[in-house]
Amino acid sequence: MSSILVVDDNQDMANGIAMILDEAKHDVKVTHSGKGALSLMEESEFDLVVSDVRMPAMSGFELLERVRARWPLTKVVLLTAYGTIDSAVDAMRTGACDFLTKPFDNSELLRVVQRAIDRGTTSGGFDIAAVVGEVAATVSADDLLPSIRRALDILVQSTGADDAELFLSEPEGGNPLLCLWSGPDGEALSDRTRFEPGLGYPGIVATTGKSICARGDLAQDPRFLRTAVTALGIRSFVAAPLADANGVFGSVHLMSRQDDFPVERVLKLLERAAMPIGSAIRAGLGALRQSVDTMCGHLDDSSPPVRALLESMRQLAAAQYGTLALIDPATGRPNQVVSTGSATLVCKQIEGGHWAECSSLTEGHAFVAEPGRREWPEACRKGLPRRAVSPCCLPLMSGGQVHGLAVLDMGRERTQEAAGQLVPLLSMASQLAIRLQSHHPGLSVDKGSHAAEISSNGNAPELELRCLGPFTISRRGQVISADTFTRSKSIVLLKLLALKAGAPVNRDVLIEHLWPEVDPRQGTNRLHGIIHDLRSVIEPQRADRDWKYIRNRGELYYLDLDAPIALDLSRFRSLATHLGAEGPAEVLSSQLEELVTLYRGDLFEDDPFAAWCSAEREGLKQEYLRTLERLAELYGQQGNDELALRALRLALSASPFRDDLLLAKMKLLERLARATEAVAAYDLYRRRLATELDAEPSAELQSLNGRLLKAARSGA
Repeated sequence: MSSILVVDDNQDMANGIAMILDEAKHDVKVTHSGKGALSLMEESEFDLVVSDVRMPAMSGFELLERVRARWPLTKVVLLTAYGTIDSAVDAMRTGACDFLTKPFDNSELLRVVQRAIDRGTTSGGFDIAAVVGEVAATVSADDLLPSIRRALDILVQSTGADDAELFLSEPEGGNPLLCLWSGPDGEALSDRTRFEPGLGYPGIVATTGKSICARGDLAQDPRFLRTAVTALGIRSFVAAPLADANGVFGSVHLMSRQDDFPVERVLKLLERAAMPIGSAIRAGLGALRQSVDTMCGHLDDSSPPVRALLESMRQLAAAQYGTLALIDPATGRPNQVVSTGSATLVCKQIEGGHWAECSSLTEGHAFVAEPGRREWPEACRKGLPRRAVSPCCLPLMSGGQVHGLAVLDMGRERTQEAAGQLVPLLSMASQLAIRLQSHHPGLSVDKGSHAAEISSNGNAPELELRCLGPFTISRRGQVISADTFTRSKSIVLLKLLALKAGAPVNRDVLIEHLWPEVDPRQGTNRLHGIIHDLRSVIEPQRADRDWKYIRNRGELYYLDLDAPIALDLSRFRSLATHLGAEGPAEVLSSQLEELVTLYRGDLFEDDPFAAWCSAEREGLKQEYLRTLERLAELYGQQGNDELALRALRLALSASPFRDDLLLAKMKLLERLARATEAVAAYDLYRRRLATELDAEPSAELQSLNGRLLKAARSGA
């Protein structure tokens, strides 16, 4: 018998669900608000929470976040009367183990509830609770990678697996990287250490946030993409994501040569063990970032803090020596270079200001080269000093801007272990870039262009608001942290005014958005308070009350776009409105690429459940998708198949359940004779569709996949 808490502000609905679950022999309690649910959970332990999404005061999504933070082992099923694909995907990505769309029948409710409960059930074999307890006692943020390696050893020994491995994602949503492994097959595992999102099992877990079980002949699975591993006889595989409220940041895997490896039971263990492992990783990386803040508290003093940080990175990597070069945004060349040894590792491209030649910067990836230049990228072979043995390049990047590059020489003995340190080192490099933003303008990297051109950001706008993606506020190139504001509603008000892009908004409308349940007099006082708070942070002339950005005419408030302000939302709308259907291909592609670059993510991505901007958010997303479709078509006409493929991948990443986009991508891959990659994309789509929406691909997609599968098996 399982303990279940039902939460719904509709009392009849809540009581009806409770009656059905009670008849199924579950122990059920009912409450009608998120606050009431949290109170009951403080008093009693529940295996499952079944909650409505739309409730006053606290929504189901907000309750889900609270439950995940306070009771991570408690499963949550969300109920919604607005069962769209997007809401279903949002529910699963946010951490719900399942969802139900109203109206639903009794059997469907019981099926979903039982499936959620089964995910947390253990049976037979090794003692899951004991193993998880041993893992939790082993991992430590102070001894991060060695302790996690010991935890992997425990998982291998407890389950009888042959190998275990840990993948962590690069900062700012980068690729999953192989960091650690345990077992005899390390050389084969490290044959491929980086996966793009959606490709290979690590990329699939990073994209979907879902666990994976596979038992049998992995060599016949086109998704696996690790022939060196299957060649050694590995036949079964289990993966569980490492995730927090911000999304998936890695995954932990177990592998076996046995066909009867108990993958379902092992998955239950991994999903629970992932919690203490993930907590230790977050704490360890957080401590590294904090150490950067401590060392760089006085960056205006020039090189000493930067040198100390470089030395700290060298020690972490056990490198022989290193160099850190910062960019002068006016010239594109290094204006400050520090080294821990007598020689530097600055390459010729960097010295000459040719940053577009450096793949670490243009792609935002770290890079570790094996000793011997033959396998290095061409630019590295030609540019790096001859003294370099095994360089590890770490871009100093934050928010799409590059401030410099750190290069460590790992020598001849540490190359294999260096891969495990890449994500910690990148976390330190990223935090340094964040600190540099305050007084060291960076260069913007345009990854959408053909050559990844880098342009100067020396003349940063006085105030910049970026609404597409996470909302960010910058003044003269320096990001203003949310902690700078004393009232959280100040940022919400700025978002409301930015969304209107200069159009005035009545005071009463703002109050209704911000405090829907207060009386007008109290709301007016509150509004004046947050306007004062907002102006005190972003208005440079507030002492003279000469308001430059947040203006008002009586009861009408607006964002003055005639002021020195850059608003990505306004630029995006303007480009989309005036985009020509005809004209030179180069001009049109340039305009389309700028639109794609501006769209860093959904509107106000940091506030995904804000209903007041949902219509505008969906409209902008659809415009972004239309832009990518036009780009793919234009690139195809120009013979730029790889760029066309990239545009389709971006579109599918934004809208993963569009059959027509996947069909176009698979046809393009078929034309490029890359049938295996097309089949892998289809299989990922099919599994996500079945798992998240209980649906199947279209007949046309199934037919195309059948043809491609034959080609893949024949080696075409």
